[in-house]
Amino acid sequence: MQGIGKSITRSLLLAALLGTSATSQAAPKAVLIGIDGTQYEKLLALDLPNMRRLYQTMAYTGGVQGSASEQTTVSGPGWTTMLTGVWANKHGVTSNDSGLANAQFPSVFKRIRQAKPSAYIASITNWASINQRFLTQDVVGNDFNASGLSDQAVVDKTVEQIRTTPADFIFVALDDPDHAGHASGFGAAYNQAIRDSDARLGQILAAVEAKRAASGDDWLVLVTTDHGREALLGYNHGSQTRSEKTIFIASNQALNAEFNQPVGNVSNQGFGGLYGYAAQTSIAPTILRHLGIALQPQWLLDGIPLNGTLAVQKLLPASGSQATLNWFAADGGMVEIRRNGITVATVPAAQQGWLDGAAIPGQADYSLIHNGTPAALRLNRRQIQATLDWDATRSYFFLDDGSYVRYNQVLDRADSGYPAATSDSSWPGLGSYAGKLRAGFSKDAGVAYFFLDDGRYIRYNKIADRVESGYPKPVNDSTWPGLAAYAGQIRATLRWSGGTVYFFLRDGRYLRYNLILDKVDAGYPKPVTDANWPGLGAYAGQIESALKWDDTRAYFFLGGKRYIRYNIALDRAESGYPRAVDQASWPGLLVQ
Repeated sequence: MQGIGKSITRSLLLAALLGTSATSQAAPKAVLIGIDGTQYEKLLALDLPNMRRLYQTMAYTGGVQGSASEQTTVSGPGWTTMLTGVWANKHGVTSNDSGLANAQFPSVFKRIRQAKPSAYIASITNWASINQRFLTQDVVGNDFNASGLSDQAVVDKTVEQIRTTPADFIFVALDDPDHAGHASGFGAAYNQAIRDSDARLGQILAAVEAKRAASGDDWLVLVTTDHGREALLGYNHGSQTRSEKTIFIASNQALNAEFNQPVGNVSNQGFGGLYGYAAQTSIAPTILRHLGIALQPQWLLDGIPLNGTLAVQKLLPASGSQATLNWFAADGGMVEIRRNGITVATVPAAQQGWLDGAAIPGQADYSLIHNGTPAALRLNRRQIQATLDWDATRSYFFLDDGSYVRYNQVLDRADSGYPAATSDSSWPGLGSYAGKLRAGFSKDAGVAYFFLDDGRYIRYNKIADRVESGYPKPVNDSTWPGLAAYAGQIRATLRWSGGTVYFFLRDGRYLRYNLILDKVDAGYPKPVTDANWPGLGAYAGQIESALKWDDTRAYFFLGGKRYIRYNIALDRAESGYPRAVDQASWPGLLVQ
């Protein structure tokens, strides 16, 4: 547990005052207070008397870098993760401009309403988008909502709700520290905004204490933030750095080991062991459990509760392409593992890892149930199966689960809304062959070709945006002279300059095809070596697809979600490759 110069005696006294010693008849109540953009390190440095009254721990936001859960460290994803208990790859709020959150993963507002129809629920925020953009469909069932208020008005309304209503859950969102950070960075104004927030926290704590003293109810108060800030100046946030990923969680009640005992030997040691601390996704399940709502495996909550019985801790994906789950377990017993809702294994908790050997393309949702408490993880097992160089502004990536991604070459990121299904609606005439695509290239502005894994090919009319009639056809010496013997071995195609296209085969060889003469050049196939493809020889048998980006560079995609950038002008692979295909290198391509 991380403290801020806190006296244990004073904290235990406050915990008793605010409800941890309540009788068995005490009704559970909860308040969640979020203070936007509050840097954990600044919180440690300042004299904040009300924060010092609480138990505190460092925690993290932003998901796990390079995995399906990675999300930007901005407010929209942060607040939504806090309130749903899942990362953005599930709730769907990936930016401040996103629309409604995914209804498959309701927020605490809706889950409380479903479990306790008569509960009194309120959401009171400075930033209106929480109530009026991302979670509109959930807060409509609340008893009281207020949005777009000043921080002091938010607190005044909160105190009024605590004093005058039978409130069961109140969400409170303050914003002044984030405003100050964006306006002037770290400094006097930012520090004062945090001090002011601490004073407002004191007002809410006083109201809770008075209500508890009068009613005997069991109040849980959690305080947190949606994201950190860049370390040096503090103006901005959004990236995957330790300071931007670091948040805090504070509580008026003593919580379990997931809260107060960081795991040092967590499988992912990124960001100096930050993943050994609690995750932002643990906030929602903690509130639900405190309110007496049983957590269900089918909810696929990414976080585990910080109160009560522990689930497996630090459930993280292993690096690489295989579906390996890693976790930490402090005690024994068995772990039931469910994939997409079906039990696939039961293993000792002490095993602390499991490899799913099943060939499951696309994404898979895992639930691990230990001591009656579920923990979930979504693994993205998608692999690039084929590519298409459409024009100078966009490329297409076809994945092994039958989906595709449109990649914006100008912005250097996947467009929003992808992956999408490869269907006859999105690619007229191609839908039936989505799972068979092996390679593709554009001959020119009007024609593209797709090669299938069964030795056939498709001609696609880019102007009409549809497969031409009569296709697919077999690759033979009439349609592609010299290519027939290798039709079933094609792994990748690469449109080169002039009239040349290269075909890479699964056995590590390649052919050069002359589009002007319409035939394979003499002397091919040849092995891919460092003599003819400098820097690529060691990876000849690992090439899965290839893409010409522009006249200066091309990309080769390898197994294991790796890639190589090839310099066309210098005719060699650039140094420092292969690298991982992740959110940093190919934003949105394989981690959504």
